[in-house]
Amino acid sequence: MFYFCTNRLLSYFFLTTPLLKKNDKSSKNNGLYKHIQNFLNKKANLLLVLSIVLTSVIFYPLIIPHLSHPAMTIHISIHILSLDMALFLTVISILSFKKTKSKKVLLTSLSFSVLLIVEFLYLLQSSNVLGDFQIPFIDVEIPHMLLLFMLLLFAAGVIKVERR
Repeated sequence: MFYFCTNRLLSYFFLTTPLLKKNDKSSKNNGLYKHIQNFLNKKANLLLVLSIVLTSVIFYPLIIPHLSHPAMTIHISIHILSLDMALFLTVISILSFKKTKSKKVLLTSLSFSVLLIVEFLYLLQSSNVLGDFQIPFIDVEIPHMLLLFMLLLFAAGVIKVERR
């Protein structure tokens, strides 16, 4: 079930990315395709679509088994919301990088991508799909190391001075 959800999410991401291009002369932008493209170019609509798709893909395998435990359901729901925000920030920053080709925006989008991975790992941990991810010799969890890496990437993107 995990692989099915991941494949659905990835296929959705690769389906919507071409729809977000405004001036794509090589594709057929007519009718419904152009309407969907215009709809997804607004950030609020993109957030809405990403939230609906992510929640509908993740809801059944992760929330349904825990419906008899309300505290666990709320805990997993918070992680789903965090994953949703990380996905939205990643998509927006990648689209911004495609537009600007800035190294600062690239570092920021990479940091949001790492945040997306961390939130996904935390979601799997909180729903008891996978256990702790430990680095054996230093006894540190992998999501904590990835969070540190994400902060380094984000700081590098903010501090980086671009020369023209």
